[in-house]
Amino acid sequence: MLARGFSVLRCFRTGEHELPLSEIARRADMPKATAHRIIAELVDEGMLERSEKGLRLGVALFMLGARVPRQLKFRDLAFPYAERLHQLTRGSAFIFISDAFGPDAALVDAVRRRFGPDAGPGVEGETWASAEAANRVLHAFAVREAEGKTTGEETRVRHQGFAAVRSTTGTLGVATPVLTASGTAMGALAVAGPHTRLEVGRAASHLRAACNAVSRGLHRTPELVPVQ
Repeated sequence: MLARGFSVLRCFRTGEHELPLSEIARRADMPKATAHRIIAELVDEGMLERSEKGLRLGVALFMLGARVPRQLKFRDLAFPYAERLHQLTRGSAFIFISDAFGPDAALVDAVRRRFGPDAGPGVEGETWASAEAANRVLHAFAVREAEGKTTGEETRVRHQGFAAVRSTTGTLGVATPVLTASGTAMGALAVAGPHTRLEVGRAASHLRAACNAVSRGLHRTPELVPVQ
């Protein structure tokens, strides 16, 4: 039952605020009746909340996640560099940590640029582009290239050291990995903004410098790195 509850919670992806019951059941690969029963228990515990279009993650889940020590320490280590990236690129800067169940990007914090009438893509567009770029980076560095398990795209990202994603709305997201001493990615830093203002090479250069500094901090703080 606990595993099924987690499978329901993990149906929500980056940028998805609400999901209907039918879609949760499909993604969790369980009958609607079973999903309905599990969801009812999660709602009672505050892990999920009912909304106009279905269900959304609850405040109790956020409060529990906010207590995770590795996330808090990683955020404290990376945030000054995110602020600097925001100043250097004039884009929004994001801190991601690798999901404990796989190399997916979980947003930890962000330093967002100010939006005005001519500011270009909005908050959701920048969050999506940065998360997509971070996902590509984390997947590319999740497995060592020597093991021969990387795809062509992952090999390309590993060799260039960053991933860049451009959305249909003109938002550009660029991300680089924060590496552990073993060369795998524990997290990523990313910047995002209008493609007319954010230059990939310059952004990647600033991101590499920031991630290298955070990586050195990780090496001095081994308790932040999960035991494999």
